[in-house]
Amino acid sequence: GAVEKYGCNAILCESGTFNQYGRQSTSDHPCTKCTGSDDYPYLGSSFCVSEEKKKEKQILELLFRTTGGSNWKRQDNWNDDGVDICDWYGVMCSGGGTVSSLQLGSNNLVGTPPPEIFGLTNLKSLWLFSNPVDFKFNGIEKAGKLTSLLLDSTGLTSLEGVGNAFALVDLDVRFNRLSGPIPDEFSRLMNLETFSCSDNNLSGEFPDLSNIKRLRSIRAGNNKFSGSLPAFSSHPDLKTIDLSNNKFMGQIPPGFLTNADVSESVYVDLSSNYIEGVVPGELARFDKLTLYLKDNKIKGIDQSLCTKDLWNDGDVGTFQCDAILCPSGTWATTTGRASKKGGQCMPCEYSDSFGLSACNKYGSLRGIGNSAGSEFERIGFFITGLVIVCVAGFYIYRRMNGAKYEGVLLDC
Repeated sequence: GAVEKYGCNAILCESGTFNQYGRQSTSDHPCTKCTGSDDYPYLGSSFCVSEEKKKEKQILELLFRTTGGSNWKRQDNWNDDGVDICDWYGVMCSGGGTVSSLQLGSNNLVGTPPPEIFGLTNLKSLWLFSNPVDFKFNGIEKAGKLTSLLLDSTGLTSLEGVGNAFALVDLDVRFNRLSGPIPDEFSRLMNLETFSCSDNNLSGEFPDLSNIKRLRSIRAGNNKFSGSLPAFSSHPDLKTIDLSNNKFMGQIPPGFLTNADVSESVYVDLSSNYIEGVVPGELARFDKLTLYLKDNKIKGIDQSLCTKDLWNDGDVGTFQCDAILCPSGTWATTTGRASKKGGQCMPCEYSDSFGLSACNKYGSLRGIGNSAGSEFERIGFFITGLVIVCVAGFYIYRRMNGAKYEGVLLDC
């Protein structure tokens, strides 16, 4: 009955007017005329463009002040009252002229970006990468349309509050100072498709992401994640997984990527962990797989995988099993496998696992168990102790003889 009461406004507010719902359904929420000079031609506006832009200008000016705007590398048109905010450097607009994107990466922003930036109603992209900012997620729940957040190389120390960014599709927090486990709230990011957190100090078991069904890419290499390798069996769209240089243990699960599209190209890097056992034959269901497994504790490869000619950019078609991992008793520098780019499996008397990328008494420094690290620690302790003894002896000798030995090097 709203149309009978309020006419066309019950369907959509007419141009030049607005309502928080874009239409009138009760007498308490009429379509209100914009007070500015709006010429927004569309029906059903939920905000008044001129009023919204006034608010956005204030927010952008605050961002400029609190992040050292006068020292930004580029600040073209910022704070110029004669220039529309949509023409300020790094500001992109849509939706009738409101801010949809802030692209201020590598621009020498410093300090803490104000939480008011999350009040930019139509903000979809916030790119602050490669700036020394102290970013906080406080208030991010207000940015209901924010889909892309790039915070790599900012010095970020915490993910607290990220779970409130419900609309996020793309999150990049690589090359930061994150430590400890990924918080449980992360599982609330139901729309997430790409997550990059490599090159931090994150630890603990990798979080259960089974309810984030839309994931397409996970890059979490160069951290300290441990425990069993996740199966990622609930992600039909997952195409990229990089968990290299962590501390994952155990075998590759037989159900690894069991729901992934086997006809698509898939990239998996599990190099430099503590993965054991045999590379499972269940992976043969993939037609085009790039699989990196060097420097683990793997003892074999299911032979059905050695006929997957398209794997590893066609290397398996040329080198069969060796293109997946060099067998025990051999090694291949850098790659741990044979390839058309020059990698070849060469004899190594110290190799007792598949896929070594170094041939020495200790194998690779990563992923070959703890023996090498323990041995190096013992050597380090011995050298440190020897230096302490030498220095102590020198000072005792000086004290007993009452002489000065400036510039004298004691031969230890």
